[in-house]
Amino acid sequence: MDDKLTTQEYWEAYYKRNNVSKQQIINVCSQYDTYWDLLFGDRPEGKDLIEIGGFPGRYLAYLASKYNVKPTCLDYNSDAKQIEASFNVLDVNDYDILQKDFTTYETPKTYDYVISNGFIEHFEDFNSILDNHVSYLNEHGKMLIMIPNMKGYIKLYKRLVDPKNLAIHNLKCMSLDVFRDFAARHNLKIKELTYFGGFPHAVHQELNIVQKVIYKLHRLFFKKIANKWVNKYPSKQFSSTILAIFEKK
Repeated sequence: MDDKLTTQEYWEAYYKRNNVSKQQIINVCSQYDTYWDLLFGDRPEGKDLIEIGGFPGRYLAYLASKYNVKPTCLDYNSDAKQIEASFNVLDVNDYDILQKDFTTYETPKTYDYVISNGFIEHFEDFNSILDNHVSYLNEHGKMLIMIPNMKGYIKLYKRLVDPKNLAIHNLKCMSLDVFRDFAARHNLKIKELTYFGGFPHAVHQELNIVQKVIYKLHRLFFKKIANKWVNKYPSKQFSSTILAIFEKK
C-alpha cells in the first residue's frame, strides 16, 4: 500500500519553475556548514554520497564542490535536467542520477555518506522509510537527516495561514525521540540531534486578508527581532528544522 502523503505529480509541479543559480545554492546550503563539517569530518575526498529525495540537486552539488565527494541523486522526479543544471553551475562533472522510487528500489551498493532533507515527513509509515535509509549506508558510514519542525507554536501558525502545506506533512515524526529510537534500532551513534533555524514564516498558498495580516506580522517580528533569539536558543516551539547526524558504530 502506498503511504505517501504527496505524489510525483505534486513534486514535479512544485519544482517546475525552479531557477538554478550558483549563489542561491550557496546561500541555501552554506547555512548548515557547521553540520556538514561534522558529517564529513577529515579527508572525505574521493568518498561517495547519496541524497534520498535529492531533487533538484542543490545540496549534492554544493557538497560535492565543497568536500570533493562523488554525489548520487536518488529521486523519482522525471526531470533530470534540473539536477544536471545544479551540478553544472558548481562545476561538478562526476555524478550519478537514479530516477527511482525509494519505496520500491533496492540499492545494489552502499555509500560513505547518506543525506535526506525534507523527505520522511511525507509518509505515513515514516519509521519504515527511516529504516530503509540504513540499507544505503556502508560499514563505517555517516548519515544526516533534516526534516521540518511543525510542532509547538509553529503548528498553530501553520493552521492559520498554511493549512494545505501542513496537511501533507506527518507531524508524528517531528520529535527528537523518533531519531533516538531510530538510532537504537540500528545501533547508530548519534553525533548531533538538535532543533535548528529561525521561525518558518513562509507560506505555500494564496492568503485571504486576515491571513495576510497574520503572515506579515509574523514575518516582521521574527525577521527583525525574534529570530536572533530563536537561532541562539533552538526549540520545538519556534525552530524550523530538526537535524540529526548518525554514524555506524
